[in-house]
Formats: sequence, structure tokens, C-alpha cells
Amino acid sequence: MADSAALFNKPIVRWTLFLVTFAFMFVYHTYPLGLSDFWWHLNTGRWIWEHGTMPVDDPFLFTSASPLDARASLILRGYPLSQLLFLGSYAMAGAYALVALKSLLMTLFYWLLWHQLRRNGLHPITASSIVGILPLLFFRFDELRPQVFSFIFTLLVLQLAESILADARRGQTLPRYALLLPVIMLLWANLHRGFIIGIGILLVHLFAEWLARNRNHEPLSADTYRHFAILAIASMLVALFNPVGYTATWASFTEVSGPFSHVIDEFLGTLRYFDFIGMKHIGYLIIATSVVPVLALLFKWRELRIAHLLLLIAFLAAGIMSFRFSLMMVAVVMVISCAYFARDLNRWLTLAKGIPMVLLWCIATGFLANAALSRTSLSASPLETNAIPSSAVDYLAQAKPAGELFNYFEYGGYLSWRLYPQKIFIDQRNLSWDTYEEYSRCWRGDYAGVFGKYRIGVVFYPVYERATGKPSRLILALLNDTQWGIGYYDGRDIIFLRMDLNANQAVLNKSKVIANLLRR
Repeated sequence: MADSAALFNKPIVRWTLFLVTFAFMFVYHTYPLGLSDFWWHLNTGRWIWEHGTMPVDDPFLFTSASPLDARASLILRGYPLSQLLFLGSYAMAGAYALVALKSLLMTLFYWLLWHQLRRNGLHPITASSIVGILPLLFFRFDELRPQVFSFIFTLLVLQLAESILADARRGQTLPRYALLLPVIMLLWANLHRGFIIGIGILLVHLFAEWLARNRNHEPLSADTYRHFAILAIASMLVALFNPVGYTATWASFTEVSGPFSHVIDEFLGTLRYFDFIGMKHIGYLIIATSVVPVLALLFKWRELRIAHLLLLIAFLAAGIMSFRFSLMMVAVVMVISCAYFARDLNRWLTLAKGIPMVLLWCIATGFLANAALSRTSLSASPLETNAIPSSAVDYLAQAKPAGELFNYFEYGGYLSWRLYPQKIFIDQRNLSWDTYEEYSRCWRGDYAGVFGKYRIGVVFYPVYERATGKPSRLILALLNDTQWGIGYYDGRDIIFLRMDLNANQAVLNKSKVIANLLRR
């Protein structure tokens, strides 16, 4: 046993275990593309490429008002580089390239987290074990969306700010790599609107260093603080060079406090979110993963830096109150707490001859490997075929029925991508609360007024509600409405046609469809 710790300190062994962990992590994130925001991002990328400019009005929905408000404009125009990257990847190798890009970006994020844990002194195998278990807790983030860039750049900006200030405290002038900070902020602002998190991190460090100077607690020299302040302010200002400018810094807050915060699931608190999907134990694990290290830091409160304290409070509050920020919460808490506990943890593992470290790695990597091999789409379809209604959309593309299209909310992004330039009723962007309320009325079966307002001629909807497994109320109402015929039905999805607008379209026998539904 005495040799076990020495064995796992050998570089060849450490690198082998590291590569095994991250290979399984890459495979884990090759889960097929499903019904997510990705499709409207891809569609927007295509629009930007075809027109050579950013959209001003919504090109995908016939229900969008013009001009758009600040929130809607931010959603429509806030991700240009991400959307062009998605489109470019798709153009090169189709959906498989998008799955590979998703895996690469998520693996890069976890590698950056691993790297920062290592920089803060944690043993590489312990760091691999901790990082290797996180994808299992955050499986709901396994989508190709621009928010992955906010995960990545949050860690990059935090690491750069910490490194610059650490060098400054050692008496060095601002290093050349400090110039990466404005470049990163500029890229971030054009990849995802979460760049305001980076602005927050820089403001926290500026305030903490100002406070240190006023309290004479390890202060930077006047020149060094001035140089850092100029660099931080320049980095924040250059981020305003994005398609929506300074409005991005406040429009995001209106979304968090607006009516959509109550209906978009990722805005729910972390515990409430996992309770909503029937996995509340995962929510408790995520909260514990963040709260326990923060509570442990109370034992080192004399050493705790003001910047770290403020960041812990901010990310802990954001991650608990909104699932959207939970992964960043855990990452930031781990990075900061590791800076204070890495030596203690390494010393304890040495006394235990490395056995707990090895066991932790085996458990974490074992679970990750099992999940990765069951989720991967490398040898199957890159699309989640049991969720994406490709056959039903094929029917719409070929039949081209008359009238505006009322569609199921979750199908919106994919439907718009497949049918463009035809406009649809709603998609996952939620640009308008009025449109969402009209959709909700129709969902409840009160569709006549909305359908008349927009001259709806086609209704595309799943037969059964996902939450209950029972037939949708809208479907039941249309089955009993003689003005509507059935153009397509496959047991999962159904397409209704308004007969006075589509008299020339072939329709199915409605009574036979009803009989089939009753049997099912």
C-alpha cells in the first residue's frame, strides 16, 4: 500500500487516467441532437449568412410585432458568432459535426475547470475524479447552445483576472497575456449575451482591490492598480461592440424578472427545476456540491479574499435561484474553495496513501463510462429520432397546405429550420408574451378567436401531452370540429387542415383516426 501513492504520482499513470476520464467525457456528450433552442440558432445563422447582416425584425414568426422590444431584439441578435459557427459546422459535415462540436465545447469547459483546480494545487487524479462526476449531475446542459461559451469564458475571465493580480502582488508588471482579457470579452459579447457575467467578475475584482488599498490589506501599488483598472475598464467597454450594444447589459435582467421567468423551466430554482422533472435528488446533490465547500470556508474566513467572498455570494445566489446558472455556480465554487483547501486535501490523501483518491477516480469514471456508452450517438443517428418529428415535417414540406401554421411550442425551432422561409406561429425563443398567452389559450382548447385572427389553416401538434400521456385538449377539440380534416397522422403527431382553405388536399378518415386513438 505504501507504493500506491507513489505509483499514482508517476506522470505516465496520471496522464493515462486523465485521458481516460476526458475520453469518456467526450463520448458522454455525443448524445444526439433533440428538440432544443439549437435549431433556431442554426436557422438564424443561415439567415445571417444569406443576408450578410443581422436581422432587425423576426424572420421566422408571423406573430412577432415590429419593432421588437429590447428583450426580443437581444434574443434575435445576441449570438451571431455562435450561430455562424453552428452553421459552418453543419455545412461541413452535417449533424454529426454538430454533435462533435457539442462534445468538444463541453469537454473544453470541463478541461478548463480541471486546469484551474490543478493551478490551485489539487492533485491531478483528484481533480479528474471531481470533474468526471459533474457531467452526470448536469446532464440537462448537454445541448448545443451558445450558453456553453458563457461556461467557458466565465472560467477564462476568472482565471485571467486571478493570474494578473497574483503576478502583480509578486511585484511584476502587467504581463503580456493580460491583453487576452479584452479579446476574450469582445469574443464573448458576440458569442453569447452572458458576457455581463464577465463584466461582473471584473467589477468585483476592481472593487476588492480598491477596498484592499483603502484598508491597507495587501494592496497593489498605485501604478499597478491603475494599470489593472484601465485594462478591466477597457475590457468591459470593448464588450459593448456587439449587435445590440449596451442594451444587452440590462435587457437580460428584464428577462429574469419578466413574466417568462415563471414559465421557462431553466429559470426555475435548481431544486424546483429537478422537482419539476421528477429528479429532486439531483437538485439536492448540486446544491450540496456548492453549499458544503462554502460552509467549509468559514473555517478559513481570516484568509478569504473579499473578491472571492463576493463571487461566492453572487454565484451561489444565482445558481440556487435559477437552474440556468447552476453549472457556473458549482464551477466557480470549486475553483475558489480549491485555492484554500487543496493543500489540506492533498496532505490527507498522502496520509491515506492515495487510496481514497484512486477509489474516487474509479467510481467517478466508472459511472461516467457507463453513461457515456449508453448515451452516445457516434454509431447511430446524430438526431434524437424519437423526439424529432421529421416525417411529419416532410409531409408539410411536400403537401404545402394553405393558411398560416399553428405549431406545437417545442417543435418550433426545428419546424422553422426545415420549412424556412415559411413562417410559423411560435418557437422556443419566446419573443412575445402576448403570443405565448394566445398559444396557451389554444393549448387549452379555446382556439377559435386566435385561429380566426391569424387565418390559421394548418395545425401541427403531438397527439399526447408529454407530461400526462393523455390526448391534448386542442387535439380533442379539433377532432370534434367538422371544419378541420386530418392530413397526416402517425400515432405520435397529427396535422389538421382547415377544409375551406385546403379543399384540394387529400385527408384521412377522421373516424378511423379517432378509433385508433381510442385503441391506443
